[in-house]
Amino acid sequence: MDINNRVAVITGAAKGIGKAMVQQFVGKGAFIYGIDVDDAEGEKLQEEMGDTFCYLHADISNEPDIENALRIILARHDHIDILINNAAVQTQAPFAETTTEDFRKVINIDLIGTFICCKVFTEHMIDGSVVLNMLSVHSSVPRKNTYAYDAAKAGIEMLTKEMALDLADRGIRVLGLSYGAVYTPMNARMIVHPELAQIAVSKVPLHWIAKAEEIAACALAVVEHFSDYSTGSIFTVDGGRSLTGC
Repeated sequence: MDINNRVAVITGAAKGIGKAMVQQFVGKGAFIYGIDVDDAEGEKLQEEMGDTFCYLHADISNEPDIENALRIILARHDHIDILINNAAVQTQAPFAETTTEDFRKVINIDLIGTFICCKVFTEHMIDGSVVLNMLSVHSSVPRKNTYAYDAAKAGIEMLTKEMALDLADRGIRVLGLSYGAVYTPMNARMIVHPELAQIAVSKVPLHWIAKAEEIAACALAVVEHFSDYSTGSIFTVDGGRSLTGC
């Protein structure tokens, strides 16, 4: 796909991997609508990117919010070429201490929010468009203490494959990008507590943790170079983490 002059929607766009994707896709000539609830960071990014980016405050787990975002987009563009579902939250606690409320919150944002965005935005995507769902190595590699996040990502992986079957007749490709350990605000504890980073590194065959910009570059490459004849595919960029088990 030629990214130049394409209209893209990126959720979780205000910081971390989402912000890095905004910067790299804009660098290729795309116009980006960035969805987030962090207004301070979103507005800062708006100032940085200028007219090639439009920050929209919306909670992806709230369907009226996403429908309102769509109305704003359609007032300026008649369709969407690229949708990247990146927004996510996670909680960490032993299973016995994981509350139903916390579990439900993560599922509502990560899994149901992704479903809502796909349902609302793909209605206005055309032949040749691409949906990229951001997954995790822990969609399939189990671990402890992040039950809701990992369950949500596993759900998104199957959603990706089933959407690919459904939307193929409309010429919309649906892909997933499964990544491993990354230095992002969500994983800030690895910066505050270097011993946690060392534990993560010990499980990665390449022995290092990725930066947000590196995952964003992979997302760009998938959309730009590998999406024309791929659908339902899960691209993995995890330093080999998926090879090492729990």
